[in-house]
Order: sequence, then structure tokens, then C-alpha cells
Amino acid sequence: MEIDNVNIKTLKEVSKELNLDFTSDWGIINQDVDRVKEFIVYFNKNKDLLDSGTQLDYIELVIASFNEALVENKVDNELEFLFKEFIYPHISVEDYDPFSCFRAVVYWMTLDNERGEFPVRLMLEQMMGVDE
Repeated sequence: MEIDNVNIKTLKEVSKELNLDFTSDWGIINQDVDRVKEFIVYFNKNKDLLDSGTQLDYIELVIASFNEALVENKVDNELEFLFKEFIYPHISVEDYDPFSCFRAVVYWMTLDNERGEFPVRLMLEQMMGVDE
């Protein structure tokens, strides 16, 4: 898709570039604990070329992948820093609209973490300054 001579990447194109399945629940289905850094780097290089819906799906991909990295104890200081640096710009309440990346962050913060399946929730709550 092209807008004002800028090639806007669709989710299908991003899927092809990253060799991911183009399917519903894209961010969850394609999460990969070993590609978190790659996903963040790709987003940072291409964020201005992604439409808002694709950005939302992509944020979910990164959060789901990072969550699994936490579950599998594969997060070092560098990866935690990259993730926080990636998320901070997307946690502004003023950014809220149906396709905002803030919505993805809020979704992950609503998941029940009693069994330890969603440790990213705790990190997102800390980043948002949420008190339990």
C-alpha cells in the first residue's frame, strides 16, 4: 500500500519479511522467545511505515514474546532495557484510540497472573505506576 509516495507495510507484508504466519491472533501465534530483540529492532526501523492496526498487532507480538522470555527465564539486563525502551512510548493515556498500542499494554495488564503465566503484567504495571 502506498500513501503520499511512502510504502506503508501491511501485516501480510511484515509477516512475509519476518517469515511469520499470517493468521488471526497474529501476535500470540507468532510469539518467539528467541526473537524478542529482532522484533524490537525491526519495529524501531519500520514503525513509521506500519499502519496503526499493524503496529497494534506488532506490539502484541513483542509483548507476547517477551512474556515467554520471562516465563522461560531468558531475560537478561540488556533485553529488559530494550523491552522497556520499546514499551515506554506506547503507554501514554492520551494515545488511547481503538488501534492504539496503549490498548495492547492495558490488555496484558488485565491478565490473571496467579499461576505465573503472565509475568510481563507485573513489569507493565510497574512501568505504568499502577499500585496493587
